[in-house]
Amino acid sequence: MTHAPAVRDASSAHGPERRASSAGGVSLPTTRALRYVFLAFCAVSVAFFVARFWTVYAAGELFHRLGFDWTLFYAQSMALRAGAGPGIYNQDVINHYLQPLIQYYGGPLTSLDGWPQPYPPFFAAVLAPTTLPTAPASFGLWLALSLAAAGFLAYRVHQFLPDLGRVGALLPILAAIPVAWGLFMGQPMVLLAVAVSEMFISLKAGFDFRAGLWLSALLLKPQYALLFGIFVLWKRLWHAVGGAILGGVALLLLGAVTAGPTSYLDFLSALGQMSDLHGGIAGANLMMNWRAVVIAVRPTIGENLGLTIVWTLSILTMLLALLPFRGKWDPSDPTFAAKFCVLTLGVLVGSYHSHPHGAALLIVPLAAAWATSTFQLPTRVATWLAVYVPTFIVIWVTGIVEGLAVSPNSDVPLWTVWPNVLPAVLFLVAFGLMSVDVWNKQRAYRS
Repeated sequence: MTHAPAVRDASSAHGPERRASSAGGVSLPTTRALRYVFLAFCAVSVAFFVARFWTVYAAGELFHRLGFDWTLFYAQSMALRAGAGPGIYNQDVINHYLQPLIQYYGGPLTSLDGWPQPYPPFFAAVLAPTTLPTAPASFGLWLALSLAAAGFLAYRVHQFLPDLGRVGALLPILAAIPVAWGLFMGQPMVLLAVAVSEMFISLKAGFDFRAGLWLSALLLKPQYALLFGIFVLWKRLWHAVGGAILGGVALLLLGAVTAGPTSYLDFLSALGQMSDLHGGIAGANLMMNWRAVVIAVRPTIGENLGLTIVWTLSILTMLLALLPFRGKWDPSDPTFAAKFCVLTLGVLVGSYHSHPHGAALLIVPLAAAWATSTFQLPTRVATWLAVYVPTFIVIWVTGIVEGLAVSPNSDVPLWTVWPNVLPAVLFLVAFGLMSVDVWNKQRAYRS
């Protein structure tokens, strides 16, 4: 097993990226021109998102629509700080700690209500230190941490794709709907993308224990940790398993001490309340997984039949995501980055609860894979479409057609991607093409 420093693995991608950029007969000048067009698109997209955030804020939608998910995390953390830890899954308790936020809202509502949060008890404890200032300052701090994480991810992307430049590595991250929407809702996905990034780089550099510690951070959203955990167990990466167990136990103890041991039973109950197939509360039709596809194809499908189909397809997808890693463990394999990208996308589309903002986890594995010659032109196009077509649709619909209008009716979406199932379909197509490319490349190496 190699123990080369992670930065060496990253920076050495410069050569493969150049070779990949001219694959398929595309000349370097053409590639450079396309890069400039792409970065210009990203710059315009980022400017639009800044305007979108501002118009929603100016419309008095702070903590009603802007930062809505964060308000639920905030309410749980405030309950924890007040000594009401055992009640962080009690809806009355959460609503109580949501009400002070009404003073920052400028609409017709007289109260703010939430719903059960499918996050483990230790999430509230981890978030609690950021809730010490006033609520707007706390949310601002949360956004600042997320933007700092985006900057770090850009640093990693630049190591793999230096031709983008430092600013050019950041713009595509902020221009992607998974990132922009996640920031808008106050989701932690950009922070968790750092965990996936460093897990990937640590595994590639041979620092398995450190990779396991980063893996344990994904327990903040357990559905994303599941397949990665199965992966390190299957490959008998015992140091990684040890790191994941150590980090996981620390988080579990944190939750038990701050919210009480029984809070984990309440957490499971909250999961159950949001696990119905059609998931009205969970927004299942907006997800990027098989659940969204099945609902779109047959909206009236029954619960039992629907769950059977979804879980069958999800399990098959996760198995397919593991398949490229069969055989001897070799992180120096030229296809390692592409294989890890397939695994990460398998985590996302194979999960039962996975919204498009989860695609932020792909940022660094995708950049690393992009810098090699494994993914062919159709796969690169399909992946680009999956990431940026939603951006184009949002800009067109909410920016050009609607003129950045902010309806007081919360049923009118502020981030329109039509049809709802489009992200799921695009990412599943990209997953299939990635899997085929990895399979073909491995077969070529063996022959």
